[in-house]
Amino acid sequence: MRALEVIELSGGPFTATMPAFRENRPAVQVGLTLPRPELDRRIAARVDRMWQAGLEAEVRSLVAQGLRDGRTARRALGYQQMLRYLDGEWTLDEARLETIKATRRFARRQESWFRRDPRVRWLDAAQPPGALLAGALRLIAHP
Repeated sequence: MRALEVIELSGGPFTATMPAFRENRPAVQVGLTLPRPELDRRIAARVDRMWQAGLEAEVRSLVAQGLRDGRTARRALGYQQMLRYLDGEWTLDEARLETIKATRRFARRQESWFRRDPRVRWLDAAQPPGALLAGALRLIAHP
């Protein structure tokens, strides 16, 4: 749908709006990969930590401060789903599960976007932290 919108609005091909992937300044860009099941497990654990850390109270407080009037914050992962719970559309568990699903979709879009960029050097995030750091330092020393 997005590609069709861009074509209609710009009058040109969708690829004409894609970034050129050139460096403005020398930099080492590092991406982290994980097997999908592990990524999904980590996403679910992160969402569970958000819930345990008081996301509901946070959103209630932000609603009182005008969260619903903002254009982007109310659409943030977790906030959007919690608002639907507060509005009575979903149970708390449905909001949590929908946050997990939306975060997984977002992670896949991010991965697709960055995979196209030849400047990104990928490291396996399943490595122990020391090995991951050593790999990143090697990339910095020898881009």
